[in-house]
Amino acid sequence: MFRKEALGHRKMPWQGKALLLPGTSPWFTALVCLFFLFSFILFVTFGTYTRRVNVGGEISTHPRPVSIYSGVQGFVVKKYVTEGQEIKKNDPLYRIDVSKSTRSGVVSDNHRKDIENQLVRIDNIISRIEKSKSSTLEALNKQKKQYSDALERSSAILTRAEEGISIMKTNMENYRHYQMKGLINKDQLINQVALYYQQQNNLLSLNTQNEQNALKITGLESELRTQEAEFDNRIYHMELQRYELQKERVNADAEGEIIIRALSSGKIDSLSVSVGQMINVGDSLLQIMPDTFSAFYLVIWVPNDAVPYIAINDNVNIRYEAFPAEKFGQFSGTVQLISKAPASQQEMQTYQGAPTDRAAAIPYYKVLVRPDKQTIPYNGKILHLENGMKAQTTLFLEKRKIYQWMLAPFYDMKHSATGPVHE
Repeated sequence: MFRKEALGHRKMPWQGKALLLPGTSPWFTALVCLFFLFSFILFVTFGTYTRRVNVGGEISTHPRPVSIYSGVQGFVVKKYVTEGQEIKKNDPLYRIDVSKSTRSGVVSDNHRKDIENQLVRIDNIISRIEKSKSSTLEALNKQKKQYSDALERSSAILTRAEEGISIMKTNMENYRHYQMKGLINKDQLINQVALYYQQQNNLLSLNTQNEQNALKITGLESELRTQEAEFDNRIYHMELQRYELQKERVNADAEGEIIIRALSSGKIDSLSVSVGQMINVGDSLLQIMPDTFSAFYLVIWVPNDAVPYIAINDNVNIRYEAFPAEKFGQFSGTVQLISKAPASQQEMQTYQGAPTDRAAAIPYYKVLVRPDKQTIPYNGKILHLENGMKAQTTLFLEKRKIYQWMLAPFYDMKHSATGPVHE
């Protein structure tokens, strides 16, 4: 009577009568089970599900913002622009000092001074050569003019002498007739013939002198061309040396200071360095926002197993990290462009929202999505999309029956057990 169980029973006696309720009817339980089974069969048979995949990306404009990096190592000595400034193509942005200094001074400055001195000497040499050319050609032209005048005078004298010889020849023939008629003696005829031949010898001397003057003029013309060509050749060689020195001066300038210029128009978005700061190769200098762009686009990277199921103008869901979906919800977008070839690693590295884990070497395709809303209203304000904002995108792929998704492992078993396909 004094067992532990008996004492416990006395402490907790029932205060009323026990009632036994009747159980549920087996037919009702069977009907409920059949209803749920039938509903499940209908759902599996006629229900569908669209496979979807979530991919990452970032907001960007078209054209993209231009990031300018340093191609040299040096110090920033001057800044030409400020944040928010409008710039044009080829406007200067930074001046960078890349020179080296030794005990004798800055190497590039000394090199440039030497080149400048050589250029001055070459210019002086060219000037002296041109003066020599001018004086030489002037002297030769004077000689040519003198010989031309002499040739003109000798030609006139020769013409008159030929006329006199012709007259003397006529007189000599007349004297022959006079002698035959007995009007003159033989001595007079001989004197006339001797005088004719003497004048003819003089004419020959005049003709020789005239030809010498013509030959001298021809020689002077040849010498003029030769001297002019020699002087031009010397000037040409000196100019070649000057061009080479000018090229060397350009290289010397590049070794001293270089100017970073803008290759596109736009607005300065951010400056990464300040005056006096040392920069290395590859350091970011500034970013330029395009002055005109149509809209913001979402650049996403889609794996190759999802690309065949998307098409242009497909609708997608977008969730921005800057605008949490728990508060702002999802936003709609439309596929605008699908690349035909996989994106290269170099291209993907230029986007911060590109997949970083590419160890499996999965091909990714670049897809542009245009958000339907370019601005987001919030508490009476308008929030704008900005370059570089990260976002997650849900893509809707192929659509199948529920039972097909459930039997997918068996399809894999069937494919693995199937023999060679001859279709």
